[in-house]
Amino acid sequence: MENKIKNIGCLIMLVLTTIAFPTLLLAQSTATDSLDYYIAVAVQNNPGTKAQKLAYEAYLEKIPQAGAFDDPEFTGEFYPSPMNIIGGRSIANFSVMQRFPWFGTRKLARMEAGYESEMQFQQYKSAMDNLILQVSVQWYSMQRLNEQINNNMEQKKFLKNLEELALRRYAAPSGSASPGMSDVLRIRLEQTEVDNNIESLKALLRSEKAKFNMLLNRDVNETVNIGNAIFKTTFLFQIEDILKSIDANNPDLLMIEKEIMAYKAKAEKDKKMSYPMLGIGVQYMLIGKTNEEMFKMGSMNGRDMVMPMVSVSLPLFRKKYHAQQNESVLWQQSNKEKRENTYNNLKSDLYGFKNQLDDAERSIALYEKQTELALTTYNLTVQEFVTGKGDLTNVIQVQRQLLDYQLKKAEAIAGYNSMAVSIEKLTSFNTYQK
Repeated sequence: MENKIKNIGCLIMLVLTTIAFPTLLLAQSTATDSLDYYIAVAVQNNPGTKAQKLAYEAYLEKIPQAGAFDDPEFTGEFYPSPMNIIGGRSIANFSVMQRFPWFGTRKLARMEAGYESEMQFQQYKSAMDNLILQVSVQWYSMQRLNEQINNNMEQKKFLKNLEELALRRYAAPSGSASPGMSDVLRIRLEQTEVDNNIESLKALLRSEKAKFNMLLNRDVNETVNIGNAIFKTTFLFQIEDILKSIDANNPDLLMIEKEIMAYKAKAEKDKKMSYPMLGIGVQYMLIGKTNEEMFKMGSMNGRDMVMPMVSVSLPLFRKKYHAQQNESVLWQQSNKEKRENTYNNLKSDLYGFKNQLDDAERSIALYEKQTELALTTYNLTVQEFVTGKGDLTNVIQVQRQLLDYQLKKAEAIAGYNSMAVSIEKLTSFNTYQK
């Protein structure tokens, strides 16, 4: 049984390595600006998950402890002044006793410890899932900021072109459209504001990169390559399939299930502990010869004696054993209710994430359409400004709207991706490959 449980533990670790973290096996061929690459680095380096893994391995070491026999008891008695007994003089007594629990008790103890180690394994999985979620959400946050910096840089180019057009109008001969220098200065004010936005976003991005590196247990100034643009992830949502996957794979639920099984094994073990415990031993009596005629007993004089011994414990106080069994039963019932409550909370989280996912998807579509319309409107207002049919106020207003839609679109994409990965986390990242 011990070897079987150890083999199961080794198999779990092998599955965890080959399925839970496939990115580790592909790290050499994965681009260093991909999320998969950084998840692999985090899995390898994060001290929090390392601690959980070591805790799980420590629990595995409890299995052989739980199945071990009690240490044998050795007793020795020495007599400085040997006593005359029939057949000689008693010099010393030695005894060894080994106690054995009721049949099947050790097996149940190993089963209980095995389920407890599986509970710890599910906690390890949960910690790994949380790490992957944190890395992913932080990644999308950095991509959002980078996209917003790019949006502002693009708007800065628009303003630069607009400034050149305004300067041309200012230098145009009398009779054509000739606005004052105020238009040029106003455009430069807008450029200054955009420059400030860019610097603020860059500072925020540096801060987010430092947080990201800390998740990877790297130097805060380590280079992070996040690509040039943010894209909406492909996510196929079938709520019934996800609910089934949550029920079957979520580590929080599996941890409670293993705890129920551990208490079931404990209840059976406690029942067997209420039965007598058998002790088997041997006593060796060291006997010297005596000169007293009445104690010599002929050839028996001075002959050592070996005496087998048997002991049986008498578990007379039944209340404590019944209480132990009732305690385990109550814990099983408590954990069944806890599992149901946890599953309901996970379903509630799922529907909440689904609602946010749908909102983000609608927002992305809206901002894409508004961006397209704003860009067309901007080009028309610029033409009107150049020909003198429109003023600068309309151009700047539309330019601001265009930037706003672009920034909101990047935020909506990041929100959508974060909700998608949050839903995937509910089903455990260890059940699929990215």
